Amino acid sequence: MKEVYIKDIISAIEDIAPLVWQESYDNSGTTLGDIERKCTGVYVCLDVSEEIIDKAIKSNCNIIISHHPIIFKGIKKIDYSSQIGKILIKAIKNDIVLYAAHTNIDNALNGVNGILAQKIGMVNIRPLSNSSYSDNENWLGSGAIGELEKPMKKEAFFQHLKETLGLSQITYNSKEQEQIKTIAICGGSGSFLIPDAIRSNVDIFITGEIKYHELLDNDKSILLAEIGHYESEQFIKERIIAILSEKFCNFVPLISDDFTNRVKYF
Repeated sequence: MKEVYIKDIISAIEDIAPLVWQESYDNSGTTLGDIERKCTGVYVCLDVSEEIIDKAIKSNCNIIISHHPIIFKGIKKIDYSSQIGKILIKAIKNDIVLYAAHTNIDNALNGVNGILAQKIGMVNIRPLSNSSYSDNENWLGSGAIGELEKPMKKEAFFQHLKETLGLSQITYNSKEQEQIKTIAICGGSGSFLIPDAIRSNVDIFITGEIKYHELLDNDKSILLAEIGHYESEQFIKERIIAILSEKFCNFVPLISDDFTNRVKYF
């Protein structure tokens, strides 16, 4: 059997989503662990938790690839009583590498926004905003723009979103918009791209999180729809598994977590 090292797994991700593509505030990449060791299995998740660590241990996976970094802001000490501290200590004691593919894979064509656009049914997918990486064929950016093959009435489109993405709710502003054809999207917290969406003259901008006053302040300019942070990024797990499967599925186990959204709606 071919020997696969943890660094090989990481290289396959970074071939698609180089770390230089991450935003300046981000902490993508290896959080902890020895990447020179042989890989016994890969566990893919959206967020790292103690339950995820336990499942990785049970599945003999010695690298966890998450979308969100477990350490996002700087920490000065590892507190054994804190949730993050417990996760880090358990990972260290069990020789598990923690790796995050966050805004670097958000910005990749095969990343968060690319797969979200495909799920929605958008075609002619292209970057929403300009970047110094725009000449790279694998680059999409922090937001994407595209069209539906056929326009849909707003209500029918919202129903399509709910069914396709498994949404329990959609929050939107009161901008009058009879039909939807041209769409801008951003997985996660994408309200910073509202001005770009307005300039692009799209029919709707969809993202994971929008503040209340951002909805109100733009209700004359653009139809905004908030679908939930988890909901807008949930499909990246299957994309990471697909990327790794092309090279490693016959050599190491590739496992995606089956946890649902930890944020609940009533």
